[in-house]
Amino acid sequence: MSEAGDILLLGEPALGRQLAGRCDEAGVRVVCRSDPYDALDEMSHRSWPVVVLTGARPEFAALCRASRRLQAAARLLALCHPAQEPDVRKLAPKVLDDYFICPPTRGDWQSMIRAASGAEAAALGRPLAGPLTAGEIGSLVESVESMQSLEARVAALVGEHLGCKARWVDADSVPGGVRPLLLGVHDVPRALLTEGLEGGVTDPSGAAFISAIQDCLPSLAAAARRCESLNQLAVTDHLTGAYNRRYFYLATDRILKRAGGEGFRVTLLLYDIDDFKRYNDAYGHAAGDEILRETALLMKKITRSQDIVARIGGDEFAVLFWDSQPLRSPDSKPLKTAYDLADRFRQAVGKLRFHSLGPEAKGALTISGGLASFPGAGSSVRELLRSADRALRKAKQAGKDAIKLVGAD
Repeated sequence: MSEAGDILLLGEPALGRQLAGRCDEAGVRVVCRSDPYDALDEMSHRSWPVVVLTGARPEFAALCRASRRLQAAARLLALCHPAQEPDVRKLAPKVLDDYFICPPTRGDWQSMIRAASGAEAAALGRPLAGPLTAGEIGSLVESVESMQSLEARVAALVGEHLGCKARWVDADSVPGGVRPLLLGVHDVPRALLTEGLEGGVTDPSGAAFISAIQDCLPSLAAAARRCESLNQLAVTDHLTGAYNRRYFYLATDRILKRAGGEGFRVTLLLYDIDDFKRYNDAYGHAAGDEILRETALLMKKITRSQDIVARIGGDEFAVLFWDSQPLRSPDSKPLKTAYDLADRFRQAVGKLRFHSLGPEAKGALTISGGLASFPGAGSSVRELLRSADRALRKAKQAGKDAIKLVGAD
């Protein structure tokens, strides 16, 4: 039999002491084992309400599965490092009930304690009956890639259970006289407007379902926010805030596949800062970093919301100009639009003021770029980059401070 209020932690003793210190007031006992075989032995001899697994070890997934087999009824949690998160995420909800990123926040510690003390109702749990089914729990867990996907799934589930339409809005924008269903998805209340239920949820089963959703949402929302943050870190250049090289390649290949099937045009700009090494040598790397940040920010301001701005190496940037609408007439000129935007950027760079450059703060900086258009200049991101690089070299040879098109003299 399990003992209510017990947590088995696989982790370093220091982590066990941290958790135990927080559990004292709640009357929850923590048993810490630093060796995975000792922890598995503990699981083989008795049932545990909560098992928390930690450690950046290659066999972590196998350890989680073994723990689940030994502790079918336990709430199985994981503490992982940010680099482990994509692999650990795959284990939920079939193996893990929830996971947290190291170092755990105060809210993460509280979630573990609530689970052990029985206060955390159906949140990410494993019950096969009750207000939330296992399938519904699984679908909610799968939707935590972003807050947008989580909200969409919650609205869909509420609509299905209550037989109404539901949509999320900010709580302070709810019209007067409307009685919305309030759910705490964010740090501030969000309102789930339900059409046809102005009098509120009166059916007992519906009320129980809403209560279960409310119990789930804090953990789900925290996981969604972590996913959004980690995804943003994974695709962003840390210095300039532009996208990084890896994301640019993946996104461009995806857009080019769509363009081939749907018939819209795509244009790639490759540009760098003229004589950038001279600025680094003369003013230091801090000044060079400022130049990179400011020019990237300027390019993002000039381009449209759908265009992709990326730093692909050193002072070299790539921009993908695209529009998902097919060409509507022979007069459509997407290449000219891209050229105009690129040249507007080139002119604006010359007017930027860089405080770290002293007397040369304004007007000394120039960029050179090359434009290549799909499908004529290439059918893949690598082919377009090679074509744009040839045009960029021509701009350099012609005296710099210019944008050249592939095929133009």
